[in-house]
Amino acid sequence: MSAIEIAGAIITVVSIWLATRENLWYYPTGIASVLLYAWIYAHARLYAEAGLQLVWLGLMVYGWWAWLRGGENRRELPVSRTPRRSWPLVLGAAILMSVITTLLQRRYTNNPAPLIDSSIAGFSIVAQAMTARKWIENWLFWIVINVVSIYLYLRRELYPTAALYVVLLILGVAGYRKWQKSLASA
Repeated sequence: MSAIEIAGAIITVVSIWLATRENLWYYPTGIASVLLYAWIYAHARLYAEAGLQLVWLGLMVYGWWAWLRGGENRRELPVSRTPRRSWPLVLGAAILMSVITTLLQRRYTNNPAPLIDSSIAGFSIVAQAMTARKWIENWLFWIVINVVSIYLYLRRELYPTAALYVVLLILGVAGYRKWQKSLASA
């Protein structure tokens, strides 16, 4: 456990809490979290998770713009459901990224859990893209991702990060409920 890991966990909780409230400050706090966790994961030999943070950075910038100007007539983006035509792409992309990253990690790294690490990474990229579009089902992805992450981080003895993901699991449920209310009022 390090001071950087504790700081990363605290900033991430604040960031996700802001996301549940559809607050734009989710993005600057998320960027800070991403930078801290890139370092944390690299030092824990969770290479897909570390690389994921770089992807996150791009998705955070895109999401910040999308939430502000991605809606109709360049207005704020409302919460919506994932379009049916997008589901094959969403699931296909998550699975494909997971498989490719697993194969790469098995061949080129010493990661002791390449399948779990890669699946968290692949599905997280898709979930973050869904968050950027304010598709409510992103929260369902995050809930599953958080459960799997808790298991992985406990195995890697990243206890503050595992505790963080317990909190993120709770926030994921809260976010889904809050966004359901936003969707119903739209």
